[in-house]
Amino acid sequence: MRYRVKHVTEYKYQEAVNTCHNRLCLTPVTQPHHECVFSEIKISPEPDEFTYRTDYFGNTILFFSSYKEHVHLEITATSEVNIENRGLEAITTSPVLWTDVRALISNGTDSIVEYALPSYYIPVSEEIKGFSSDCFIEGETLFTACDKLMKKIFTTIEFKPGFTTVNTPVETVIKAKKGVCQDFAHLMIACLRSHGLPARYVSGYLETVPPPGKKKLVGADASHAWVSIYFPEIGWVEFDPTNNIIPSDKHIIVAYGRDYQDVAPIKGIVFSSGKQELDVKVDVERIDEYYVSN
Repeated sequence: MRYRVKHVTEYKYQEAVNTCHNRLCLTPVTQPHHECVFSEIKISPEPDEFTYRTDYFGNTILFFSSYKEHVHLEITATSEVNIENRGLEAITTSPVLWTDVRALISNGTDSIVEYALPSYYIPVSEEIKGFSSDCFIEGETLFTACDKLMKKIFTTIEFKPGFTTVNTPVETVIKAKKGVCQDFAHLMIACLRSHGLPARYVSGYLETVPPPGKKKLVGADASHAWVSIYFPEIGWVEFDPTNNIIPSDKHIIVAYGRDYQDVAPIKGIVFSSGKQELDVKVDVERIDEYYVSN
């Protein structure tokens, strides 16, 4: 499949901003089965300084600064991505036990150990471990345990936009049983890490389909978040607890990190006073069927 993604972020300031510094994480990744063939970021007003860098996690980051006064800032990121079906058979039939992966990580013999540790938004606690303990039974394969956990989160937590913020603790999501995709991802990662397993946060987009007979609304899509779990001899395998599915060809990957803190689409600082208004519009459009010849 080929997708075009348009992500527009607009800030309106009550008082003029004379200086701003921003970090953008809006360029999709390129890896096997997922190729970013085009990416462009336009900024208005045009920044005085900007530079692209690759961060520690391999994500493409754009830094920019503006020193001219402005009361309006608009960032438009446009990308095109080709996605092949990710093979699922090797994942579902993997015989590796979750306890074997835990042992591998606890021995400190693998470079992915940092993804089994607590991070800025993801704690490790007995409460979180207790929530997921019935999914991690001795003798269970890693896939079966992760699949059970994904289903439990999907059936236990209600998708409730506006109920949480980025700073809502994982334990609060468990108690309230409400959240958004970011909370679903943080909760699943927290459960995995509480059992000594490595997991990372995935940010991106998901193609949405309008109800039968309805036209898709331009700009009605949104950023999405899901989870990537390490399987020895296979690599990183993705799970989407918000939708209870294993991503295939409809999940567009922008970045990987330990949690949302590492991959926030836009972070920055402005020198001004007064309030600001933020408006975000995302449109994901399927533009072509994409096949790779054998």
